Amino acid sequence: MSGVLTPGARPRVDPKKDIQRDFWLRHMRIGFGVFLIETILVLVYLGFTPRGPHRGVLWIVVGIWFAFGLGNLLLAPNLSSKHWRSLFSATWTILAALAVGGVASLDTGVDSPVLLLLFLPVAYSALAFTPLVAGLCGLSTLGSAGFVVLTDSDINYSQEGVVVLFGVLAGASVLSVAASVNRTNRERHEQRLAEEVSRLAATDGLTGCAVHRVFHERLEEEIARSVRHGHRLSLLLIDVDRFKAVNDTYGHVVGDHVLAGIGATLRAHARSFDLVGRLGGDEFGVLMPDTEPAEAVAFVERMRKDVAVSLEVPVTLSVGVSGLDLSTPTTEHLLDDADFALYQVKGAGRDGVAIRGPGAPIPKDHPEAEWTPAS
Repeated sequence: MSGVLTPGARPRVDPKKDIQRDFWLRHMRIGFGVFLIETILVLVYLGFTPRGPHRGVLWIVVGIWFAFGLGNLLLAPNLSSKHWRSLFSATWTILAALAVGGVASLDTGVDSPVLLLLFLPVAYSALAFTPLVAGLCGLSTLGSAGFVVLTDSDINYSQEGVVVLFGVLAGASVLSVAASVNRTNRERHEQRLAEEVSRLAATDGLTGCAVHRVFHERLEEEIARSVRHGHRLSLLLIDVDRFKAVNDTYGHVVGDHVLAGIGATLRAHARSFDLVGRLGGDEFGVLMPDTEPAEAVAFVERMRKDVAVSLEVPVTLSVGVSGLDLSTPTTEHLLDDADFALYQVKGAGRDGVAIRGPGAPIPKDHPEAEWTPAS
């Protein structure tokens, strides 16, 4: 159980966001790293062919390539945390394919070895992009190769070679899109499985309520939120009276039906932003944000009436209610107050409700608040 939560408490880190950021960081580092290596190879090629065409312009263009690639590699940790990281990476990949065509055209046209670099954007797009973006990357490489062919006034490359080039690029593009489709479908399936596993891990299988761990995590979050915004927060601890006698008299199967029925009733009466949890064998908790304890008691009374008429065996409930004290906003204090109120009810003969903390005691003729059950 955690300690004091203050308005400056550190927010819980979303593991899904961390995984996505790490993925894009690796993806960008690989992409820009390969880009830099290939740029160095082009610079070496230019150094070995000083008499080729447009060498001055090409040195400047490829030098700019190198500067941008190095800058993006250094900025990758920051870029990978942005929400537009996918768009940035896709745009860079398409522009890189077009730039390769421009450099090849300035070099020796279709005879330039630089043209072979067009296969890299196609391969890279299959690793992380959607099928649509992978298709756009493939079209950009084909367009870049077409530009080189159209601007080459002295084609020394055989006609068959040009056809093969386009055929291989087109085939690589199709494979890239197919790989992206398969990867996307697999990721979607894995995400559904992960969400289902997470839901099952967070939910009690018998009652459909949140498990102890999830309830206490949410309790910490709601206390921090209430402190930050000055909102009210109520906690209910609900205990099934003499539940052992129910099991001994009717059997454990009927006892399970009783617990499942109570859990269903609690969830039916709770609002969409309330949280119902099973905290122990026959103990439940209800966390009610933005709620005064007196309003929580109105909820309890309605719920207890429904439990009395919906279960197959006679069962009563003891309920302890506590309200968050903003002067001591701790999980321990809120839980202790609700637990103390619960034991007050049990000491008075069970089958009742008691409040401890801000908002207690309530008048006997308290007005029932209006409630909107969760849809």
